[in-house]
Amino acid sequence: MHRPFFPMATLRSLCLPALLTLLGALGCVKDTSGGTNLYVFDGGTRSVLVWNDVNDVYNAQQKTGTIPAANRTITSSLLSGITLAWGGLTMDNNSNRLYLVTEAGVVWVITQASTQSGSISNTSDITNFNLGAPGTDPFSGGSVFEQACVDGTSNTLFVTETASDGAATRIWKITSASTVAQTYGAGYTFTPAASYTIGTGTDTFGCGVAAVPGGNAYGLMGNGAVLYNGLQTLSYTGARVRATQGGVFNAIPYITNGGVLIGPDTELGSPLQYGGLGYDSQNSVLYVFAPDASSTTDASILVFNKTLFTSGLNQPPTRTLGDVAGALGNLRTIAHPANSDWLLGANFTLTTGSAIGEGSGGANLLIWKSPSGGGAALSAALPGVTEIRGMAIAGND
Repeated sequence: MHRPFFPMATLRSLCLPALLTLLGALGCVKDTSGGTNLYVFDGGTRSVLVWNDVNDVYNAQQKTGTIPAANRTITSSLLSGITLAWGGLTMDNNSNRLYLVTEAGVVWVITQASTQSGSISNTSDITNFNLGAPGTDPFSGGSVFEQACVDGTSNTLFVTETASDGAATRIWKITSASTVAQTYGAGYTFTPAASYTIGTGTDTFGCGVAAVPGGNAYGLMGNGAVLYNGLQTLSYTGARVRATQGGVFNAIPYITNGGVLIGPDTELGSPLQYGGLGYDSQNSVLYVFAPDASSTTDASILVFNKTLFTSGLNQPPTRTLGDVAGALGNLRTIAHPANSDWLLGANFTLTTGSAIGEGSGGANLLIWKSPSGGGAALSAALPGVTEIRGMAIAGND
């Protein structure tokens, strides 16, 4: 019997895809098309500074303590008067869009973010939409927007809003976020209808939000109404972390099917004026920054496995990171890229008497490399930055 003859080039074309597939399944092939981009919004210049690889920043701080200049800067005259919300910068790796959410609830969208550089003004590069008209119920006295996060798998943008006095809160959920401005036109204003917001009942002091693949989210609220377990035998008040189920939060005050962590065992500082969340979709864990003003020795960053949200209300954290509150006493917000093993943080100086944790930021970026394995943050002074208000990572590192 004659064996069929294949030219060497044909053999290569047949075998190479199979080999790459096998290596990919074994975890041996890694995307080397680019680094893990670090995006930082500077409140001093109202610009976004971009480093091509967060590893370069981290390694430079470790070795010399001197960080290289940003590889590119994204600016626009349209951003000249904005005040970015704390944690209001978030990157959608899927659509290559950068979202900038202001304290007033204006969402600026920068397209092709991985290649933008210099001053931009064309509506194909930058556009915007608004989250609610000023003073809309229940925020007749005004409100401030806080942390934002985007879920690229469902093209959903989540944004935290809290009343100026903290007495009410809600989380916006904007689906098809990447096409809003193109669909409705620049400057379009969403009404705060149930279809665009996730009600949190009588929760107060909305602090942060973290997106979960598939259109779900976690929300951090600093205080609110008393919550009861399903049997009404236990009650808790103070700070709480909520998990959406089917895209919405559970009704309160009787929690019968999980979705909330609250109580002394959680180690959440309570009540809270500010805080932040970050979700690691690779390991299904939630990073929580919920500062306890009464302690300098407690951990600054709490880590909760996703499964704890079905185990009862008053659950202790799965673990903590290696930073105590005394060492990170000025931490204001955190950010996690979801699909990369990094955690970022930004410091600030609190304005005395502020009801919602307002203040001025600094130039030091906190970086946790491989937080899934624990460890403490490294503090890096970023050149060209005077006030970090938001940060994001895009990549697969």
